[in-house]
Amino acid sequence: MRTVLVCVKTPQAGQKISACATRMGLAQAVKSVEGSPELFLELGRRQVDVVLVDVALAAPDPVKFVKTVRARSPRTGVLLSGAADPRTAAMVVAAGARGVIRTPSNNSDDLLVALAQAIMFASPTLQRVTETVPRQRSTLQGMKLTERELQVLRGMSEGKSNAEIGRDLFVSEDTVKTHARRMFRKLGARDRAHAVAEAFRSGLVC
Repeated sequence: MRTVLVCVKTPQAGQKISACATRMGLAQAVKSVEGSPELFLELGRRQVDVVLVDVALAAPDPVKFVKTVRARSPRTGVLLSGAADPRTAAMVVAAGARGVIRTPSNNSDDLLVALAQAIMFASPTLQRVTETVPRQRSTLQGMKLTERELQVLRGMSEGKSNAEIGRDLFVSEDTVKTHARRMFRKLGARDRAHAVAEAFRSGLVC
């Protein structure tokens, strides 16, 4: 079975990834590995649709890292997440990465949102997996998000923190949290990652 392979720093991060994947009905398709050595071992064992790795784990040379992944597994898409500067982001894309998911901090929510985006990137393959996994019935039908809730959701899909979303919308962080709670209820989402995943599946964001 093809997978999304997420390269993490600690066992705790791996556990959070597994829990997030389970909530989205993708436990069989998402695997976490600790560090680059384990990542490259896993790439040698199976075909992987997407590799998601923090820019910090691709150090000291993210460009070389991307080229190495692409050389060993040409059909694998590489996505980097983290606070990469524009020059680095441009260089890794030129080296063959599909993109850089902007996550401004090391907050675990950022990592989970990045995972959700990577999963949606691989959706043509993974949708066939989820069809065989029982899922909670979607609450999207009949539920309409307000324009402000959509703006908050789009900000989350871009990896922005609540404070950053608030600055973009000229509202307080508490107001963003209020909109987020209402939006979570409407989407039937448990957290940011789940909300972003549902939004991509339903076409609310793209």
